[in-house]
Amino acid sequence: MTARPAVSAAAEASIRFLKTTSSLEPPHDEGSRHKWDGAWWHMAALYEMGQVRLIPESAIVQAQTLLRTRVWPVFVIEDRDGPVLSQDLDKWDCCHCELAVFYQILQAYGCDLDDEMPWIREWLLKHQLPDGGLNCDPGAYLHSRKSSIVSSLPPLEAILRYTDRPFTEREKEFLDEGARYLIEHRLVCSKSSGEVINEDWLKPCFPRFFEYDLLRGLAFLKEWSAKRNKPLPAGFAEEALERMKPYLDEGRVRIGRQVWDANGEWGGETFALLEALAGVGEVSSFLNSERY
Repeated sequence: MTARPAVSAAAEASIRFLKTTSSLEPPHDEGSRHKWDGAWWHMAALYEMGQVRLIPESAIVQAQTLLRTRVWPVFVIEDRDGPVLSQDLDKWDCCHCELAVFYQILQAYGCDLDDEMPWIREWLLKHQLPDGGLNCDPGAYLHSRKSSIVSSLPPLEAILRYTDRPFTEREKEFLDEGARYLIEHRLVCSKSSGEVINEDWLKPCFPRFFEYDLLRGLAFLKEWSAKRNKPLPAGFAEEALERMKPYLDEGRVRIGRQVWDANGEWGGETFALLEALAGVGEVSSFLNSERY
C-alpha cells in the first residue's frame, strides 16, 4: 500500500494550485467545477478541514467574480427561466447544493455575499418544497413536489451557519421546515416505508462536498436544535448513531466511503489533499470533531 502524503504538505500543494490556476478565470472557468480536482473542490476541502483562511485571497477574489459574472442567477425549472440574451447563454446553470457549497466557502472566509449577491440567499430560501426540503432536479417542482435529502443539506447549512444576525421569520420557517423534513425521514429513511433509502448514507465520508451522510444530517439537526431552542425527538440521536454503529469505534468515526471513488456513484479525479486524508476504514480526526 502506497503511503499517503502528509496532510500539511498536501494542503500546501492545494494552496499553490489555487495561487496559480487559471481555471477560475474565463475562458477556463468551467474547469473549476471539475470533479473532484477543480479549484472549487480544493477550496471546499480546505473549508471542510476548518482551514478556509489558508485559501489564497487571489482565489477568493476570482471565485467572487466568477459567481457574480458567470452564474445564471435563476434556477431553471422551465425554459422560460433560462437566459435569452446572447451574452448570457453560456452562463452556468447551477443547482441548489452546488451554489450553497460555494456560498459557504466564501462566507466562511469573510466575504459578504448577502450584500454583494443577495440573489444567492433568496435562491436558497425560495426553492423549499412543501415537504420541507429542496431538490436539484427541476422536474420535482413541476411534478412530484418531493425533495431530495442530498439537495437539501447544503442550503439548510448555509442559512443556519452563515446568518450573523437574528433569523427573519422566513429564515426560521425555512430552517424549521427543513429540520422537520429530516426528522420525518429519520435522516436516511423513506417516510412511507421506513426503509433506508440509500445504504451509502450510513457510511461517513470526508470531505463531503455536496454529498450526504447520516452524520452530516445529524450534525445539522444538533446545531439547529441548539440555535432554535427546539428539542429533537426522544432517542432520535441514539437511533441514528445505532444505524452507523459499524463505523463507530469507541466513539471514533471511521471513514466508510469516499465520494470520488472511481467505483462509486460520482467517481472522478482526485488530488493530493484528498489522498492525504483518512481513507476508507480509517479514523477521521475531522469527523471526530463534528458535533453529533
